[in-house]
Amino acid sequence: MNIAYYNGKFLPKDEIRISPDDRGFLFADGVYEVVRWYNGFFYDMPGHMTRLGNSMRELRLQWTDSGSFPSIAEELIKKNDLAGTPAMVYLQVTRGAARRTHHFPSPGIDPTVYSYAWGFEPDTESKEKGIKVMLKEELRWSRCNIKSIALLPNTLSYQEATEFGYKECIFVRNRLITEGSHSNFFAVIDGALYTHPESNNILSGITRNNVLRIAAEAEIRVREEAIPENKLRFATEAFITNTSAEVTPVIEVGGNTIGTGAPGALTKIISDRFASETSALRR
Repeated sequence: MNIAYYNGKFLPKDEIRISPDDRGFLFADGVYEVVRWYNGFFYDMPGHMTRLGNSMRELRLQWTDSGSFPSIAEELIKKNDLAGTPAMVYLQVTRGAARRTHHFPSPGIDPTVYSYAWGFEPDTESKEKGIKVMLKEELRWSRCNIKSIALLPNTLSYQEATEFGYKECIFVRNRLITEGSHSNFFAVIDGALYTHPESNNILSGITRNNVLRIAAEAEIRVREEAIPENKLRFATEAFITNTSAEVTPVIEVGGNTIGTGAPGALTKIISDRFASETSALRR
């Protein structure tokens, strides 16, 4: 039986009932986070908590007990017997249930807080061999820095990529590479590691930020600069990052081979250092 968290209680997941008047259901008026459990710890939980706070502030969303999420996540791991396996914990916070109006409910209402956990098998094959991704003109809104549950453009784009046999869709805005539908994008050009800088056009990924730190520690030249689409042909390596995929090499973008068509040396250095770091943190 899967146990989830709902508004202060741990309950069987199939017993949870969310109001049809919830603003998350009606307006996608909410935020979310996903944290990864590494058989004993959550990787960079402080980073996730900071981003959660930023997203809630941007939406003027109040959850006074948000600081309890780390303990909620730990409890979900225990209650679902996931302590010894790779797992993910999802958290969603919406503005709550109220009569449908476009303006915020007045007076304010309690948020809806929902969280659950599941075990998964990491995709080691993609990390070893690399993946192929497609390019698509940006069709999302201009506040991608908020981890909003309004993900329809992302899901439509990812579905299109899947149907064409790709593992991710990389967005292009004004002829500049931004990020993927559920990942950040990196490329190696002239020996330097490039990725789009933090802005309203990308989500500041937790893995992204740690990869930038790891690259700096490895004395790899880093350029937080947007990559023009026409410069991708000069890339000798590329990879995507996110919480579940960690560091996954990209060997083809939009039908064009990257480098030799195999994971590159700098990608391997970063991936190996990331794996070493997570292994050392296990308790």
